[in-house]
Amino acid sequence: MTIDTVEAKIHARLLDLAAMRSRIRFQMEDAGSLLLDATVMPPILTRNGEGDADCTISMSVENMIKLLEGNLSPTIAYTMGKLKVQGSMGLALKLSSLLED
Repeated sequence: MTIDTVEAKIHARLLDLAAMRSRIRFQMEDAGSLLLDATVMPPILTRNGEGDADCTISMSVENMIKLLEGNLSPTIAYTMGKLKVQGSMGLALKLSSLLED
């Protein structure tokens, strides 16, 4: 499992994630990051993108894939310390609801 897998899974859901209307960084431990810019239409996903994010979601690649496949609840991951949030908790909750649909 690599960041390539995560990138493909997020890229497949870009139009759904357009509702975020913000910049979200997905930081994967020792694998790099992906920056979702949903302030533009269509949203743009870049690897190791520069610039500030409104919210940063940090977790392992393995857990990120589980989360995107629906095999790991964002709430449980956060509670167990597998997912960390920096920045807007409101955006993290909005993202959580979009991922659980």
